[in-house]
Amino acid sequence: MICRRQVADIQENINEFLKRDLRLIVIGNGQPNFIEGFKKDTKFQGEIYTDPSLNTYKLLHFKKSVASLFGFKTIKSAINAITTGYGQKGIQGDAFQQGGVVVIYPDNTPVYFYISNEAGDHPPVSEIIKAL
Repeated sequence: MICRRQVADIQENINEFLKRDLRLIVIGNGQPNFIEGFKKDTKFQGEIYTDPSLNTYKLLHFKKSVASLFGFKTIKSAINAITTGYGQKGIQGDAFQQGGVVVIYPDNTPVYFYISNEAGDHPPVSEIIKAL
């Protein structure tokens, strides 16, 4: 639910990315059959892939733990997600796996890297845009 809210927030600012000729790619960890519903719920216009093996997450050293689901930021973000129409629709991947944000220019230059410490720990979209 919380990652849906994050992707919806990015979608609301998609023109900031598109005017820089950047591709937006989301990589989840659920099964492929969940992609269409996720795209519909978030109205995301970018590309969505999934990696149930979690190899992408491991390569990027993204965090995975039971404790990552119980922080204050997680509770606050969950309430925000629920009250804005992004409530839990069942677990569609590894709930203990946290993500992050990586921005890589077309010439393969990394310009932004953020590792989420807990569910709901997302950088503000304005911070991502500022890094562009």
